[in-house]
Amino acid sequence: MTKRVFGITLTALFIAVPLSAQSLFNAAGLGIPLEALEGRARAMGSMGIGLPGGGFAPTDPAALARLSVSTGIMAAQPSWVDYAAESGVSGSFNGQRFPLLGIAYPLLGGMASVQVGSFMDQRYQATTTGSVDVSGLTVPFTDTFVQDGSVSTLNLGYARTIGRNWSVGLSVGRYAGGVDRTLTRTYGDEETTDVDEYVEVGSWTYRGFSLTVGGAWQVGSSVRIAASAEIPTELDAEASDDTRGADRTYALPLQLRAGASATVGPGIVVSASGLLSDWSDTQEDLVGGGRSDRADGFGVGVELSRARLLGFDAPLRFGFRQSTLPFWLQNDDVTERIYSGGLGFQLNSTDAVVLAGVDLAVERGSRFGGGLTEDFWRLTISLLASGF
Repeated sequence: MTKRVFGITLTALFIAVPLSAQSLFNAAGLGIPLEALEGRARAMGSMGIGLPGGGFAPTDPAALARLSVSTGIMAAQPSWVDYAAESGVSGSFNGQRFPLLGIAYPLLGGMASVQVGSFMDQRYQATTTGSVDVSGLTVPFTDTFVQDGSVSTLNLGYARTIGRNWSVGLSVGRYAGGVDRTLTRTYGDEETTDVDEYVEVGSWTYRGFSLTVGGAWQVGSSVRIAASAEIPTELDAEASDDTRGADRTYALPLQLRAGASATVGPGIVVSASGLLSDWSDTQEDLVGGGRSDRADGFGVGVELSRARLLGFDAPLRFGFRQSTLPFWLQNDDVTERIYSGGLGFQLNSTDAVVLAGVDLAVERGSRFGGGLTEDFWRLTISLLASGF
């Protein structure tokens, strides 16, 4: 049943009517990556590592050590997507996610944190129509496939500085979440309603763990260099008791990240970061003929930290990032390209510590591959509060 559901889904992709979602490309595999990044990183095109100062990022655990006081953060992320297929079918949809929620507190000479972050988005809907012979009559039918779910991570982190220039950190994460899939076949039209509809429902719960280790080197007061490695276990999908589909296990890749930032002039910071990951081992775990490959990427950005707006410090940020998605569509790889910008409002600060702030990022991006193109706007708003 699982293979049949996925086959119907991929066939119906180009006439899809999506639910609240981030992308139609999450039909091609486990989903579409949705990193746990706050507004500043999004605005600067970061791959989640190497930005100056302290911060929350499960992908850059050493950054936690540069926080000096108790801090909390929350991020919200709506998106608006227009899609078009080579077949001529087009449409639009929107989605909403909360990619990052975290708190940090000084502990044992370092900083400890609890963070809940996004990992994979799997939410969409597809519809297709056809006809079938019933007792000698040709009866039209409509198949509607609905998938609603995501994979998130719960991370416990700890980081501390070593000397004046080094910091190290680690984060232990647990994958959690689930997905519900419903296939409904409705027979007949307004004049043919005497055939009962067919409904197949499946539900899976995700489990797994990861360890992320990282370090950073502060070169003087102007350069920060950071690197991290995310080491996962396999991701287990356990079917519920009333699900006809079987349990599944997915291989997840080692993910390597590196980034650097530098102050190149008064109030001018530039950054660059990159990601290396190989998802090819996941291919044999996919159903419906899915394919997976490398999912590498890079990002560059600039921050004008001395900008002001409405009497507040309001750093201006601009960025660009490009990456490939881990799962192919119609035997073609998928590329994501994003231009971004944003600003931050430092609402209250003391002794260079931001006690309350808002970071805003606006991204204009595109995804293309397998005869499908998506153009999207994505907004990320993160709220930060600190206290002594």
